Amino acid sequence: MNRISVTYEETEWLYAPDALYSDVDGVQRKLQLFVPYRREWEEDIRYPVVLYVPGAAWHRQEMYNDIPKISKLAECGIVVAMVQYRESDIAVFPAPIEDLHRAANYLIENADRFHIDPLQLFVAGHSAGAHIALMTAFSKANGLWVPEMVGMKDYVIRGVIAQAAPSDLLLCQKEELPPWMKKRPSAELLGVECIDENSEIAKKASCAAYVKEDVVLPPVLLLHGDKDRVVSAEHSRNLYKLLMDKKKNVVYYELEDVDHSGNAFWSKEVLKIMRDFCLLM
Repeated sequence: MNRISVTYEETEWLYAPDALYSDVDGVQRKLQLFVPYRREWEEDIRYPVVLYVPGAAWHRQEMYNDIPKISKLAECGIVVAMVQYRESDIAVFPAPIEDLHRAANYLIENADRFHIDPLQLFVAGHSAGAHIALMTAFSKANGLWVPEMVGMKDYVIRGVIAQAAPSDLLLCQKEELPPWMKKRPSAELLGVECIDENSEIAKKASCAAYVKEDVVLPPVLLLHGDKDRVVSAEHSRNLYKLLMDKKKNVVYYELEDVDHSGNAFWSKEVLKIMRDFCLLM
């Protein structure tokens, strides 16, 4: 028989599936929640919370495949709420932004239940989800698209984490469309046939329009693969330059030899960057 001496100091996490946060016109949307857990700690401890929006080109999101990746943030002492939003087939822009606000309010209302610090709320996402996270934070800072709801609470977004974000829908129009796609996802998001013929609408759904010298934006962490063949790194490079020029709080990490998605965005190095962004902000 072999004996191993172990401790219980490591942070674990609990998974709370399919928490209903919104029902708009009979369309229900849910959260996948990951809450840090230890066998022994103070009962009144609270954690930062990250609302994480998956990609899927603004179409219906897969809410379960990335659970092993997303849970890594919970092990760092952060509550993570993976947000399912109304896809473009159901409701066009800015519906996803309204849904993210509803999800934030649900978490604030249930802060005690999930050990959340409502003053430490972050939004994050990958690809189309990163676009939604950025646009939610930037438009809120400009006083736009916060839905009117009974009991809706105002709240502060402490920061944004954007992985491979298509931050400029006009730039999306210039990128190569996969042969299996009949229509550009960005056009479907806006409910139009062609972005080129609706440039003003596309600008309103792009980040640059909301980066102004007199508007205080939350800190931004940008992550992008330099070999991204779906959403070019030019999106994050251009947004980073704009934010720097407007003297905003932004950090940009470009991942070497990394394409659009994959484990690189959840590597130990990147995970530490995201953890520190949330815990040290």
